[in-house]
Amino acid sequence: MFKKNFYRDCYLQTGWLPMQPLTQAVAVGDVCQVLQGRFQPLLNLEHAHLVEPLHTSAPVPLAPPDFSLARNVILAASEARWSDDGDGERRQWTRQALEFAQAGDFLFYCKEARARLLRNWHQLRDDATIKLTQTHFGFREVYVVTGIARTDEWALAVAGQPGARLEMSAAGDNGNWHALLGHASARTERSQGMASYEVGRGQPAYFFKAKKLILSDKMHDRYLNHLFDNEARHSHLEIASWNKASLLNLSRANELTLNTCIEFFSWADLSLDDVERLEA
Repeated sequence: MFKKNFYRDCYLQTGWLPMQPLTQAVAVGDVCQVLQGRFQPLLNLEHAHLVEPLHTSAPVPLAPPDFSLARNVILAASEARWSDDGDGERRQWTRQALEFAQAGDFLFYCKEARARLLRNWHQLRDDATIKLTQTHFGFREVYVVTGIARTDEWALAVAGQPGARLEMSAAGDNGNWHALLGHASARTERSQGMASYEVGRGQPAYFFKAKKLILSDKMHDRYLNHLFDNEARHSHLEIASWNKASLLNLSRANELTLNTCIEFFSWADLSLDDVERLEA
């Protein structure tokens, strides 16, 4: 539950949603559902026997500043220290104390994130709709990953209570608290009230973009008009409730067929509403 702010802020600032957990691998073309508050890959479009193959881009570097994220973090103290490495050489260390205002406040750092993007979604879309909703599967709620970002060097600190504090040090003269958080020599000297402190040494972190299956505008309007045309059979409260539910539930079994599924469904970009469904 403490990582909710991290997921939300990362999506809003970068357009990429972190995987849950961050180290769970995800691939372009993965077909996912939200299960137990997490995006879970169930299969890949390559296994859905599409007519056309998936075309994925070469890795594209992302701007590092976009992924330097923080919420309500204060640098309470910073100092340089010197130590003897045992060979007569003196080595400089930087020590910092970070304070977090509220539970769920966080600091995230990553270096050299690279993205791969699906290049022919429009070409695959209709075929994917048929295969996922009719011929091979009966999905009515599903997401297809259209881009992934990966970084091999990252760190995330999340507060578990108001006033949480993380004291840490790393080799060198480094005043950048984001970089110090994920430095290879970073070590925790004292921690109080922290929910988690993760460092991705040897375990990459993954982020993704996705399309979600939705009721098409044509069918949405048809079912909405059906409700109002039969207003005598439904109270205003019932109609208001239907506006919050999936109007696809109004469809009859014989309406959704192999010949009609293209006009029944459409696809939209993953949105903040989907982020809010996550439990973290």
